[in-house]
Amino acid sequence: MPSPTTTKRIGYLDAARGIAAFMVMIYHYTGWKYPEHLSVKASHLLFNGADAVSFFFVLSGFVLSFPYLYYRKSMDIGKFYINRLFRIYPAFLIALILNVLFSQRNGLIQAPLDTLWNAFGFKGLAFWEEALLFRGRSSYLGLDWTLTVEIVMSFFIPFLIAMVLYQRRLIIWMSVMSLFMTFIMGVFVTPFLLGILIAVYFDDIQSDKFQQTIGYRFRYLFILIGIIFFSLRQIDHLMPLSPSIHYFMEAYQINFYMLSGIGSFILLVYIIRSHKAQRWLEQPLLIFLGKISYGVYLFHWVIVAAIFEYWDAIVLRFPNTTIAFIVMQLVCIILTLAAATAIYYWIEIPLIQKGKRITQRMKETLVIGTSNGN
Repeated sequence: MPSPTTTKRIGYLDAARGIAAFMVMIYHYTGWKYPEHLSVKASHLLFNGADAVSFFFVLSGFVLSFPYLYYRKSMDIGKFYINRLFRIYPAFLIALILNVLFSQRNGLIQAPLDTLWNAFGFKGLAFWEEALLFRGRSSYLGLDWTLTVEIVMSFFIPFLIAMVLYQRRLIIWMSVMSLFMTFIMGVFVTPFLLGILIAVYFDDIQSDKFQQTIGYRFRYLFILIGIIFFSLRQIDHLMPLSPSIHYFMEAYQINFYMLSGIGSFILLVYIIRSHKAQRWLEQPLLIFLGKISYGVYLFHWVIVAAIFEYWDAIVLRFPNTTIAFIVMQLVCIILTLAAATAIYYWIEIPLIQKGKRITQRMKETLVIGTSNGN
């Protein structure tokens, strides 16, 4: 096992995150105006942005726990929380403010001061609740409920890591238990636990011994199951599942996000195991897309919203709706990538480094994973 001084990012997982963020962007663009169109429903089998969220959660569980379980780095819980806040909040707040300003654009023209005061002042409870990621409120930025999940789970991650360090097989029991306790634990706990499970058994997945497991011997069947589970929501949109299946899912509180989380787990294990998949993912452009993926995820929303707010006027400038749809999709991609790149270099990196400088000057809070067991 490498020493803590050799920690580094895993490029192919960055690329996988970037592809997932790109899927979310295309999913929102294509589904914004024409969600019931057959071609749009079919495209969502490939650009399944709804369930790419589950992939994010599994990957977050892995990434947040990996340095402490694989490299055996000690974790200062207080410093971990602060670094996490500096990672999530700055870009999110900018994206949220942009969406608020866009939603209040008419008022800003007619009465700018009153509009700003109503949006951001004491009357702006909707903004502040959303800015604090309070109970998943999404009045302006429709996807920040996922960040509420990230924040909440970030607070639990250190305790899950401590549990695993005590007895690593506990994560298997926790993962299985979470499938039967969604009414208590919520559907989004399972993907994070599955991500931690991958981090715990990362060496085993990569080892030759993995070839002797049932998972490897029937790997193509498991990959097919993973794809089906990941895509089942979109399959249901195209070809509705029988009422009995929906009744079973409701009775046992099986959510599409839970199924796509299991599917994401299977696909992520495949990526970690497959050198071919890793070589394909480790292309420089895909790795760069992974680096700016948070900005892609956040800032595409206001661009898509703006395009379809003025859609009727935009269509008049093109020969037909299809051409307009394709051209504006390219515009959406270009603007989103440009905004995400700017945010990555001007906001994300500087603020992440700022958080690290702050935590380096802090005294220890509660440390887990140290050799003396404190």
